[in-house]
Amino acid sequence: MSKIIKNSRHFLGFLIVCLVLSSCSNDNDSSAAVILEGVYSLDNSTTPPTENKDKGNPGDLVKIEGSGLSNVKTVVFDNLVNVIFNPALSSEKSLFFNVPFDDKKGSRFGVQELKITKNNGEVVVSSFEILQPKAIISEKFEPAIPKVGTVVTVNGGWFYNISSVKFAGTPVTFTRINSTSLSFMVPATATVGGDVEITTPVGTVKRFLDIDQGFDLYKVADFDGGGLRPNNNWVKYGDANTLSYSDVGGISGKYAEFTWAGATVNGYNGSQSDGGNALLKETATDATKASYLVDVNCGGAIGTKIDLLLVDSDGGNWAYSYTIATTGWQTIEAKTSDFGANYVSTDQSQGDVNPAKINQVKMTINQNGGTVNPSKVQFDNIRFKVLR
Repeated sequence: MSKIIKNSRHFLGFLIVCLVLSSCSNDNDSSAAVILEGVYSLDNSTTPPTENKDKGNPGDLVKIEGSGLSNVKTVVFDNLVNVIFNPALSSEKSLFFNVPFDDKKGSRFGVQELKITKNNGEVVVSSFEILQPKAIISEKFEPAIPKVGTVVTVNGGWFYNISSVKFAGTPVTFTRINSTSLSFMVPATATVGGDVEITTPVGTVKRFLDIDQGFDLYKVADFDGGGLRPNNNWVKYGDANTLSYSDVGGISGKYAEFTWAGATVNGYNGSQSDGGNALLKETATDATKASYLVDVNCGGAIGTKIDLLLVDSDGGNWAYSYTIATTGWQTIEAKTSDFGANYVSTDQSQGDVNPAKINQVKMTINQNGGTVNPSKVQFDNIRFKVLR
């Protein structure tokens, strides 16, 4: 039988020929010396299947071609791992088996000795390279949706020689448990799910992992048309100077810019979204578990003092004061329980706002005491965070 190198030949043909030869094997001299003509594997992961010489992946079907292959007793890799083969599929000229891999018995990747021993004690040695398959990540993460700051187990296969594990593009420290599982901690700073990427010498594989931040996020406005109160619903009032929008120097697309130039006719100023339905769920009634977040920048007007206002469906106006002491974008995060009643940030006499009743937000500049003139506040990504 000629060597199987051309892609036009397939292992089905090998098996048929092998069975024919097996039926005639009694006519051959089983004591004849072994002569190896070639060792070939069939990689079914490609289309069409690839025929490889002297190498293959674990599980690939292998055919040894030559002569004197009757009465083979054992086939062993690396003097450690015995091959299971069916003598009924063997003949004087061919022997079939699947590439074994059992790391508990000492299997390894790379070029290694392939030893064939006959019943008469004859030994023939060749070499064969066991290729490392690309890692596999299954759909089963444990837990399925982990919380930030907790350990998640990644299940799959072929977790050998791992050079790196990333989550959402960022390298993470990982623990390889075995060849089918590893674990890592979801970064406490993660805000959304991302791809888990595992890199080995044969490439990188990835699968999306969703995460549970331990809270629900409600976007009010991002000034790019997103959120419950988008930018075209905002207006200025009182002693306000300008309310405009820009995408120059922002942190995520457009942002709003509100200015006060010193007017005192009304004694107050502000910009606001429209009212409407409540922004949070009916169950969000604990002010200590609900926080208000907004990204701000003074645009160079260091010392701008702003009052964040929350309006509830009962007509209450709740205030939180913040002085922008440095230039550059920064995030304000304040619990709604820290807001004061009746436009006064320090007035805690009325208790706390009920977060479930908040239906409007306002950005204002405090015109009293210590505020620079003119003042400016750029703001973006207004949202609420409610702990579960």
